[in-house]
Amino acid sequence: MSEVLDNSRAGKRTVMERRKSYLSRERMERIRGQLYGLNLEYFHFGCQSEGTTIPGLKSDIDFLFSSNNENIMIVWEDWEAGMRNFLMLHDDITPPQQFLLQVIKEDTPEPVRSLCNDANVMKYSGEVLLSAERFKQENAHYATEFGEATKNGPSVSFIYNWDMVHAFHVLKPLPEIQYWIDRCKSRQWPPAKLLAAARVAPCFLVPAGHRDRDYKREEWRLSHNLIERMLMFSFNMTQI
Repeated sequence: MSEVLDNSRAGKRTVMERRKSYLSRERMERIRGQLYGLNLEYFHFGCQSEGTTIPGLKSDIDFLFSSNNENIMIVWEDWEAGMRNFLMLHDDITPPQQFLLQVIKEDTPEPVRSLCNDANVMKYSGEVLLSAERFKQENAHYATEFGEATKNGPSVSFIYNWDMVHAFHVLKPLPEIQYWIDRCKSRQWPPAKLLAAARVAPCFLVPAGHRDRDYKREEWRLSHNLIERMLMFSFNMTQI
């Protein structure tokens, strides 16, 4: 079995080399961004970076980036001066993992009351929101400087075979993650070390709404890419 996988370039050595390669690319992209004065974080997710594909499948490269100049708030106490602050909104009728982002002032912990950005919309109840769809439209406009922009789900890409997602990272502890960790504590897998890492790993809000919602153009979906990558990296070759 091992020989068959090696011949198809899906053996353990190839898997480990692919993972190492994409993790190195993340670090290099971060350094290159710093040289250009960009305060961004870069990540490669999906089967290419996990080493779980083979060349003949021609799988897309999943690329996600987020800015350190933006602060996602869960509660008002999370507000930070000088940052682009957004408060996560979720109610009883909002689908799981879907959120609205309310725009908060940079100089004082108060809601923005007027539409001061083309990506903003006003909810019927008066909250100014960052629209996921308009956010993608802005990204598509910027992308045309480098090539033809293609939108696919939360991705806005100008590179063939790449899915490029501009997301917001969430650094504050989320109840959803804590609930999952508590459920896993009594099990043999995932191991305690992985659960401890998952507790502090950032999650991401990607611009993708639920298709059956009135606010589908404004909604953002919570994504746990880093935790999912940790889980994939913990599998042995048989489990993969």
